[in-house]
This record gives sequence, C-alpha cells and structure tokens, in this order.
Amino acid sequence: MTDSLHNAPIVLDNGSGTIRAGFAGDDLPKCYFPSFVGRPKHMRVLAGALEGEVFIGQKAATEYRGLLKIRYPLEHGIVTDWDDMEKIWEYVYSEGLKTMSEEVRY
Repeated sequence: MTDSLHNAPIVLDNGSGTIRAGFAGDDLPKCYFPSFVGRPKHMRVLAGALEGEVFIGQKAATEYRGLLKIRYPLEHGIVTDWDDMEKIWEYVYSEGLKTMSEEVRY
C-alpha cells in the first residue's frame, strides 16, 4: 500500500437506509450495505443456529435477514441508538475498510 493511499482520508456516507465508506480519491466506495443492526428473533435452540448476538453488513442483509429482528439506529437523519451506530462504524472500519479507526488521522 502506498503512503498516499495509506494516508488518504476516509469518506463516510452515513445514510438512514444504507452506509457507504471508502477512501478519498477512490472511484467507488469500498463498502456499501444497509445501515441496520440485526439480532436473532429467537433464542438458539438448534445446533448450528446463528452464532453471535449482533449481525451487520451483507451477511445480515441476505443470509440471515429472515432470522433477525432488524433495527435502524438512524431515523430521518437522527441517531436514535448510539450503541448500535457505533457497532456499524466498527464494522465499517474492521470489515469494510480493513483498517482500525485508531490508524486514521483526524
């Protein structure tokens, strides 16, 4: 990774329905997915059922959607659940951008 790319600012479009993130100078976002947090609707009763408490990103949107209770932490541009919003941002940095927020200069 070149220094110019490594030092590129992060661009984050934090929409009520979808979130997009990438690096300044890139043509397209590195990640794009629905901005919701999913939690299992029912307690785990079968082996091999959902592992985890919170699901975010494409897997939550496609594979597990019917098994999850969906919450959008942003409504009409206003954050209504800061804990879930932070979980989405953590996912953006770790899975979408493959970086850590601590590495980004402000």
